[in-house]
Amino acid sequence: MAGLLFIGSDFVFVMALFFSYLYLRVLNVNHLWRPSYVHPAGAISVIMVAALVVVSAGAYRWAVAGIRAGRQEQLRRGLALALLFLVADIVVQVYQMTAVQFGPQSGGFASSYFALAGYHVFHLCVGLLVGTGMLVRAMRAKFSAEHHMEVVVLGYFWYWIAIVAVAVALLPK
Repeated sequence: MAGLLFIGSDFVFVMALFFSYLYLRVLNVNHLWRPSYVHPAGAISVIMVAALVVVSAGAYRWAVAGIRAGRQEQLRRGLALALLFLVADIVVQVYQMTAVQFGPQSGGFASSYFALAGYHVFHLCVGLLVGTGMLVRAMRAKFSAEHHMEVVVLGYFWYWIAIVAVAVALLPK
């Protein structure tokens, strides 16, 4: 139940971030939304961030399908693969944030950009931390076809991260 409450509260917070992003964009007075010297990350790296987390969610889904069928090895491999893609996504996202030539103080777009990107990194780190714990438990065969609710609930969070990443990639710049 706590996992679902966390996802619900996270949903509200992410919606507030989206609202603030879109609100600041609508208030674009004197073309200060994105000053000429503020250049966001390229479309390819934004798509890569979203794609890595979507592939990670797919690997996690495969892990869940494995434990539902009682296949411990599929659970372990799926979790390890999902975690590997999360680590890759963290690396790409942090690189993308550090490669831009502006800071959060550079206007409405810049502050919203860093808030959304930073919160995505937070999402990924939470997924990595809890997912690693889940993998350790899976290595000890703590889950079975009858007892795997924790794996399913973490899956909801994993899918939520993927949805948010795709939504951020689709936001108008």
